[in-house]
Amino acid sequence: MKNRLLLTLPLLGLVGPAAFSEPAAPAGAFQADDAAQATSEFGEPVFVNGVRISDMAIKRFLVYGPGRNGLDARKLQILMDHEREIRVDEVREAVAAEMSGASDEDMAAEVAKRMKRFDLDTSFVDRRLAAEKASFQERFPTLDHEVELRRAYGSGNWYRDQVRQTMEFDRLFFPDPPDSWPMLSVEAIQGGSPQVDLIADYAREYDRRLAVSEESGEPIVAEQEMMMSLLRDFVMQALWSLAEVKTATQGIPEDLAMAIDGGDWSAEIKTQEVFDEMRVAFSEQDIEDAKLCLALFEAARQKLAAEGVLSSDEDFQAMVASIRDQMANSMFNMDFLALQGHGFPSAEAYEQHLRLVDSFKSGRAEALEIGENAQLSPELEAHLPIANGIMGLAKARAEILLVSAFDFPTFSWKESGWEDAYEEATALRAQVDEYLAALATEAEARAAAVANGENYAPENELLPFDRWWTDLLRQNSDYWDPPLPATGKQPPAIGLKNFGAFNEEPMTRNDMKRAIGESEYEHFLANGALVDAIFFDMEPGTVAGPYRGPKGFYLVYLKGRTRPTNPLNLRTERHQQMIQEDWVRKAFQAYAHEALASSETSGL
Repeated sequence: MKNRLLLTLPLLGLVGPAAFSEPAAPAGAFQADDAAQATSEFGEPVFVNGVRISDMAIKRFLVYGPGRNGLDARKLQILMDHEREIRVDEVREAVAAEMSGASDEDMAAEVAKRMKRFDLDTSFVDRRLAAEKASFQERFPTLDHEVELRRAYGSGNWYRDQVRQTMEFDRLFFPDPPDSWPMLSVEAIQGGSPQVDLIADYAREYDRRLAVSEESGEPIVAEQEMMMSLLRDFVMQALWSLAEVKTATQGIPEDLAMAIDGGDWSAEIKTQEVFDEMRVAFSEQDIEDAKLCLALFEAARQKLAAEGVLSSDEDFQAMVASIRDQMANSMFNMDFLALQGHGFPSAEAYEQHLRLVDSFKSGRAEALEIGENAQLSPELEAHLPIANGIMGLAKARAEILLVSAFDFPTFSWKESGWEDAYEEATALRAQVDEYLAALATEAEARAAAVANGENYAPENELLPFDRWWTDLLRQNSDYWDPPLPATGKQPPAIGLKNFGAFNEEPMTRNDMKRAIGESEYEHFLANGALVDAIFFDMEPGTVAGPYRGPKGFYLVYLKGRTRPTNPLNLRTERHQQMIQEDWVRKAFQAYAHEALASSETSGL
């Protein structure tokens, strides 16, 4: 029988140059792979000071990011297949004991017969998918179902496979009746819910569903999804304790996305295989962002290594393990922090960024110094207004006109989108300037008429700017809100883009950042932020732009801004740490871009 070993949570991240780059050949040396070094599937090969960002590194970055669904599905399938092997071993042992002396053929047939209870009838999958599609089209008749699957899951094919896998999971771990569930399921649920007997609840509901089925002659209906989701979570946690999962942090080769070690069994997930499976989920913009991010990491790594402050692989792994342990019992774990908190494409990318930021911080003790009586270093003193604006809850009210390079209704990038968006945004800005100039001329004429004791009655009086801007915004802004459902419960109005008008109430920087659609990851890539221009650069009552942002070019009308209501109290240790960490984040961002700009690069 297969062993069950402890699975440690994967320490996700990219470690060292070998994790995402490959060294170039020495000058003048000829190697057999020179031709490969000169070509790339993604256009011109990316080099940073002679170090190649390999195609496989780019693929793994994408697999860990927008292709993560495919990777996690493969990981789960491996563990499910292993569990099925355990079931076969258990059934085979039972059959051997019960049918002692029977032929091998008879015993094999009996094993196959008993294992059928774990098999999934694929017609159930087809019926469920058809019912879900019909329900969706009834609620949202104007939306394309396949487009919305891509928007939500990256790939419609992946979603359909995920439905199949989920139903296969339920058959494997929750085969009816519940008194025949595998011991793994029973122990996982009892351990996860010691105060409530969920298995007994399931059994009572199963008896009721079975009685209804027998009376009606219809197939038994499935258990409610809320209950199944809870049961799955408990069993999934137990499954993750069956083997050690390794990713890039443990130094596995680039051609591997994941390695799973179960002690007496092992499995590998190839980067190329997941990349091929999830290729439809990767846009050209995803690829360009991956190349830029990896190049920034490599340039910063080289510079930090030259300064002698780059953390070792061992220290990095220990740091990530410590952070993960501290956050293990919180919903705000490392993955949540990376993806939801900072908008990184993957925990791996975030943790590599974390390693470089921590290394940068270790070499900046003087800049981070806070003396007696909260005396700040010059660097922190200069950063204080920004830190207060972010963490002291300053607020702004802005309306933003987006000219998008991205087509939100079809969830795809437009052909020549960036060029066309810039041209249109520049033309719109010219219209704004022209109208403001006309308003100024009209105001001067009105003032002159008043000074002369005359009535001012122009033939075509101009609209106030706010009304004119509202019309411009509604006619030209590409911010998109999906249509409301035609049937069923209506979703809350919170979070609607409203063409970029967002909200009547002033917003904090973090709320404004989410409304715009920016993230800290995008700020890192761009070495700038539209939200920071709004909070720290623009004058209230003015229009600025076009700014380049995540999805196109943006014109901003800043209607008003308030001062911080809760400025940092730098006599407290917590607030001292907050300003230090925020300065480090911003300073490292500039440092990485400076390192890349001063490097000899190609392919970006």
